[in-house]
Order: sequence, then structure tokens, then C-alpha cells
Amino acid sequence: MKKMRAVCLPVVFCVSLVFFSAALAGAAEQIGYVFDVQGAAEFKGADGKTIKLKRSEHLLQGVRNGDRIKVGKGRVVVAVIKENKGYEISDNSEGIAKEGKIVAVRGRVAELKGLHAPGKATAGSIGGFVVRSVKPCIRAISPVSTTIIDLMPELTWENKCPGNKKVTVKIISGDNVLFSTESEGSSLKVPGKVLAYGSEYRWIVDSGKANNVSGGVFSLPAEEEVKTIKAKIDQFQERKQDLSFRFSYVFFLVDNNLNDMAKAQIKALKADFPDNNNIKKMEEGIK
Repeated sequence: MKKMRAVCLPVVFCVSLVFFSAALAGAAEQIGYVFDVQGAAEFKGADGKTIKLKRSEHLLQGVRNGDRIKVGKGRVVVAVIKENKGYEISDNSEGIAKEGKIVAVRGRVAELKGLHAPGKATAGSIGGFVVRSVKPCIRAISPVSTTIIDLMPELTWENKCPGNKKVTVKIISGDNVLFSTESEGSSLKVPGKVLAYGSEYRWIVDSGKANNVSGGVFSLPAEEEVKTIKAKIDQFQERKQDLSFRFSYVFFLVDNNLNDMAKAQIKALKADFPDNNNIKKMEEGIK
């Protein structure tokens, strides 16, 4: 399958290339991120600064070699980038980030299986394209700049153009128009036998007048890859009540360019933790 390449968007998550990898560029010793905080916990940086870890504020706190995390009664989960693993520092324990791992200084640090840490960065995808006007009154919403795993996705758009709301929706592969229909709504489900696994598509929504054409690009992985992704999603869903696995799921989605699905998960996390600026940056980063 042809990979979609970044042309103009600095997609934060391009998988972790701006928000996360930028942090790495600024401090090469950084090894991971806090994926969960429960109970009483203290973070002592290698620079000597100490903070009381709060679940409401410090999720996705960067962890660098030499940083220490002390837990009273509760737990802290750190996802490590290089190892693509998670480490749980449990009750009355202290861990230190050392050589890309979290090791116990006191008490117990356990490795968590199945966590998907940010560490498989790939090239980002093309952004939604707009023609005829810099500020069209039609905007493609989804799918744009994303991989999908559904052969019959729903295309959605916003139409603020005055007058007749009728639009033409087209799906294009290469130079071929595979599907074309008219709609008066703001969404359309793609019928069967239009899309195929292992292919890349463009779609546009057009009213035929100036200033109101928009669209996007999406791709479908090969069928076997889709099966693997769906199996992984099922595994994450089994652990969806575990906050650390909710974050792990977001990184998995973004690493696989499933940006629209990632946006939905980030929106839910932002609603649960409205004061967490790191989560806000995640939302802002996926365009």
C-alpha cells in the first residue's frame, strides 16, 4: 500500500513527531511519559525539582533518565518509549528512570504487558485539500488525513454556504472517479463495493459554485493488516477502564495513522481531565 506523506501539516502526532518527539529533541534523555496516577505520588526530577503528581494535571508528564517517582498508597504508570512497555510503581515504592527503563529503588516496580508507548513514528499523512478559495464555506470533517478500517465509512462535512445545500460527493482513486452522488445533508455512508483494502482515496464535496469545495485523503490498509488492527483494538477495549491503557490505545491509533479514531478518544480524555494541558496539546496536534 502506498504511504500518504506529509506535505504541509506539522501533525503533532504524525505519530508523536511534534508534541512528543519535539520534547525528545529538547532533552535527549527523556524516555517516556506518565500514563496514570492514583493516590499519593511524588515526582523528583533529575534537576532537583519536586512536584506532587496529580492525576488531573500530570498525565503525559515527561520522564527522563534520572527522574524518580515515589508512591505512597496508590500507583503510577510510566510508558517507556524505547521499550514500548509500561511500568507500574505500586504502593510504598519508588522507581528511577535508568537506561531507558524504570527500575525499583524501593518496593516494587512491575512491567505491564500490552501497553503501546509512543515509539514507532512514521511519516504523517496529507491534509485535507481545498480548492477555489482560501476560506471555503464547505469543510470536510471526516475522514481527512487518516487511515480507516471500514470499507463503508461515513463521510461527514460542514456546509455553511448560503442558499441551496445540495452538493456532489465524489470518491477518487488516482485519476478515476469511483463514486459520485448528490446529497442535501451533511453526511453520507459510502456504499459497498466502492472501496478496497490496500488502497488510497481522495474525496470531495462540491456545490458547483465558487468558494465551496473541500475534501480529504484517506487510506485502507491491506486486509490482513486490518484484521491485526481490529484484534488489537479488541484487546484495548477489554482494558478500557484502565486509564493507562486508554492512553496506550490513543498512541496505538496514531501510530497506525487512525487519526479520526484517535481524535474521538482524545476528546473523551479531555472531557474527563479538562485541566490537563498535555491532553489539550494532543487534541490540537492532530489536524
